[in-house]
Amino acid sequence: MRKAIIALAVCLFSLQAVWGQRLDKSTLSADSILVGDQVVWTLDFSVPQGKMLAVAPYAEILVRDTTIKGSVEVVRDFELDTLGVKKNLAQLRGKILLTSFDSGAFRLPPPLILVDRDGSGAADTLKIDPKTLYVNTIPVDTATFKMYDIKPQETYPVTFKEVLPWILLGLGIALLVWGIARYIAMKRKNKDFFGRSVESDPPHIVALKKLEKIRTDKLWQSGKEKLFYTGVTDAVREYIEKRYSVRAMEQTSTEIMDSLKDKNIDEKILGDLGSMFSTSDLVKFAKHSPSAEENEKAIPAAVNFVNFAYMQQLSEMEGEKKIGEDK
Repeated sequence: MRKAIIALAVCLFSLQAVWGQRLDKSTLSADSILVGDQVVWTLDFSVPQGKMLAVAPYAEILVRDTTIKGSVEVVRDFELDTLGVKKNLAQLRGKILLTSFDSGAFRLPPPLILVDRDGSGAADTLKIDPKTLYVNTIPVDTATFKMYDIKPQETYPVTFKEVLPWILLGLGIALLVWGIARYIAMKRKNKDFFGRSVESDPPHIVALKKLEKIRTDKLWQSGKEKLFYTGVTDAVREYIEKRYSVRAMEQTSTEIMDSLKDKNIDEKILGDLGSMFSTSDLVKFAKHSPSAEENEKAIPAAVNFVNFAYMQQLSEMEGEKKIGEDK
């Protein structure tokens, strides 16, 4: 008698569990499809209202199913909608969108849906039968099918629209090259890009401005003797090069002084200039520490030389002008 009661209780519990989660409908939108088409698997079921629900991703179920081997793919995974509530049962609908690119008959494993039984952590599994999906290839009409050779590649005439970008690119490059060449040519003639003369200070003014800037910078007073003498000698070298057409920037101090010996320069001015060059060489190449007197004489020696050379140039120009008038 006791065993019969226990058996009856088990049966009643089983019936309650089945009623607590019930599958109402499981359908495929199509039993068979063509390769690449899509099919929807619809599941309608009921669960007690308020019970926790868990749905496993169907893509993971397919990956673990060795019978399909990736022949069926999930386009859109499980989507769950609530249709309504009836007698404390929530009526739900789930949809899975599937596709396949292999032909054959594929047994679709059932989705995994879990429902909390009583809040204790135990769960009931919704029983869902597997479905079979038939995937077919496009049929070939063998009666009218005819083989053809591969067609040669089609060639189309080149249009002006296709060539226009290359024409514009070529013109742009040609214009750029011409602009660079013209800029260099005008620069050599001391003109701007449009051929207008560029007004600039005469060589002696340029030299005197550089020397004045070096003086106001007070380089040797701050311990920068090498930078000081380099600036002074470079200013004088540039002026000598323009005044006497001597390549002074490429010559040594001795070579420069030799080239000035026949220029009718006052001996004292030429001697002071030579002393300045000698001191400069010692500072730049022998790490010589010049005295304050030597430093103070450097710029006056350079300025006196520039002024003398310029006045000499004016005298030469006046002499040439007078000779021309006499003729």
